[in-house]
Amino acid sequence: MPEPVAFPESLSTPRLLLRVPTAADGPLMAAAVNANLEHLRPWMPWAQQPRTPEQQSESMARAHDRFLQGEDLMYLMLKGGQIIGSCGLHRIDWSVPAGDIGYWLDSRHLGHGYVTEMAAALTDLALTPAQRGGLGLERLEIRCDPRNHKSAAVPERLGYELEARLKRNARDAQHPEQLRDTLVFAKWPPEK
Repeated sequence: MPEPVAFPESLSTPRLLLRVPTAADGPLMAAAVNANLEHLRPWMPWAQQPRTPEQQSESMARAHDRFLQGEDLMYLMLKGGQIIGSCGLHRIDWSVPAGDIGYWLDSRHLGHGYVTEMAAALTDLALTPAQRGGLGLERLEIRCDPRNHKSAAVPERLGYELEARLKRNARDAQHPEQLRDTLVFAKWPPEK
């Protein structure tokens, strides 16, 4: 990292709390993921099989460790104390500095603007200069499968630029023998 950056362990939006996961969140996160497998399978390679509480606790502990190291900033999305999804700043390259936002939302909470609200908060955190309390990234991306129209609408609403459609660059989540395209939306801090 070019300069010391403080990673906030929680962020509040008008309706959501985003906070770093711990191993203790494993059972509730496993329940949330398992309740949404049909919704997540087309888009998320990690959501092809049910998760046990133990597996999810291990995953949450690793996510917490990566957060503390500044390698991957995963947050749980909570509404009224209930886990309704997760999000984060992923694929962080501090040498640029750049990263991307990823997210999933419990299907019972779709259509209320929660993902847009969360992504706006992460965008603000990521692109605000470190001297003003942000992370000081110079480039932020949101990538998604072109067939996932709801996911693609989020960066469009937030003023990201559709920069590219990468042809046949990733394995299909449900059919790994097939390749799929990826949309790359990008945003940068305001010109100085």
